[in-house]
Amino acid sequence: MNTLAQADVARETYWGITSVEYAVFYFLAFVTVAVFTYGVYQRFARYTQGDGESFPRLNDLQRRVVSAAKIVLSNEKQFNRDLYGGLMHSFILWGFLTLFIATSILMVEEYAAKKLFGLSFWNGDFYLAYQFMVDAMGLLFVVGIGMALYRRYWVRNHRLWDRHTSLEDDLFIWTLFALGIGGFLLEGLRVYSAGIPDHEVVSFVAYGMAL
Repeated sequence: MNTLAQADVARETYWGITSVEYAVFYFLAFVTVAVFTYGVYQRFARYTQGDGESFPRLNDLQRRVVSAAKIVLSNEKQFNRDLYGGLMHSFILWGFLTLFIATSILMVEEYAAKKLFGLSFWNGDFYLAYQFMVDAMGLLFVVGIGMALYRRYWVRNHRLWDRHTSLEDDLFIWTLFALGIGGFLLEGLRVYSAGIPDHEVVSFVAYGMAL
């Protein structure tokens, strides 16, 4: 693939968005981050209250941090208790993290590389690998959410309907599902509107929708 072709293998970043919609997008993004940050703050504030029992919390800190990271990233405790639940949580966790990292990469391209240095790396082979990974992990994310919906509404696992659950749980899971499906629908519409270029086959979910 020559240099010109490499530069041509890309897409418009904010496809079909007007200046007003652009402003609304960033306003909603700011509100979302603010709500998330406040929720994290509330949760950690509860953790720091403790139960008054005195015991060393910071001894062997490095081992504790490594152990906690291993448990969270591998989801090993969930797998030990429940294979289905372990797969479900892993698909959701790693799918979401990948999509978050992908969005962050795009932010660096748009607001750092381009504006500060006049450079663009989101094209050519990097773009193709990026699009394939985003579609693959986005699909796993949607599958994970689908598994959660199946367990909640069809299997009706008793742990998901006890006194600790609420309508907020339903709203949360359906919102995640709508975001995942909506993202693929929009991407499929973009690929279709661009004439279904051959290189977009790497976005295999959206490409299939556009056919």
